[in-house]
Amino acid sequence: MVVYGEYLFAENFIAGGLLLWLTGRMTGYRPRPGRLALAAAVCGVGSFIIFVPLTGLLSAGVRIAIGLVAALAAFGPGQLLKKTAVLLILTFASGGAVMALLLWQQEPAITHQGIIYIDAITYMKLLCFGTVALGLSYWFVRLVRRRSTGLALHGSVRLSLGGRSYDFCGYVDSGNSLREPCSGEPVVLLDKKGARRLPFTAEELLSLAERGADGDGLRVALIPYRTVGESYGLLPGVRAESMTFSGKPAGAAWVAFYDGCFGDYEVLINKDILEGGLLKDV
Repeated sequence: MVVYGEYLFAENFIAGGLLLWLTGRMTGYRPRPGRLALAAAVCGVGSFIIFVPLTGLLSAGVRIAIGLVAALAAFGPGQLLKKTAVLLILTFASGGAVMALLLWQQEPAITHQGIIYIDAITYMKLLCFGTVALGLSYWFVRLVRRRSTGLALHGSVRLSLGGRSYDFCGYVDSGNSLREPCSGEPVVLLDKKGARRLPFTAEELLSLAERGADGDGLRVALIPYRTVGESYGLLPGVRAESMTFSGKPAGAAWVAFYDGCFGDYEVLINKDILEGGLLKDV
């Protein structure tokens, strides 16, 4: 079988980019497009070890080193070993899926130094199989993230509002699916106990929102809601400049003021923030 270098690079560039993207989803870090492309190029260049006569521990060491460099290029030095480990685990899992596909389709291929090169496969078939593989991998990542979310239903919440940070005790509420209507961003609910520690009141925010004005560097809005009992209305809300849950950075969120108390907690967290929002750009 003839191995074409450009095809080898392209296949591993695409596969490496997808695996790095999934690694980001698993670890909570989202690489910027430029960094992701650079790291995918590292994967593409690293695939050329298929031509190098390496054996045993040396071969394994070179592949681990390529994974380290790719993770470093995509995510930076922070928690590098953890991200590299996740990348390698996903690589092994995807490699097993590819081998199963080859056996099922009886496709000829070359494997060497941990690299798989497929020769007689059309681009349309490759696109279809790649789409299915990506969908299954993404479903697996979502499943793991939801499981980890379920294990951490409560924790400390830090909200940055008006240039200052405030700490609360929060709980993940599976029934909270509120979103700010214009941006579509998720909404967390702050009760009366927690709101007392803020330098502004819900009434002041409501007045600003009704006039369509912002104040003191705060973005305000009216958040529509509907309860199980079919009651509905508008809650005053303010956009958090940043939010963390149990020390982990969360995505953008709005804070709506609830005229009541949540018992032992002060903040009810939208589950969508934890399932898809605990991502930090790097």
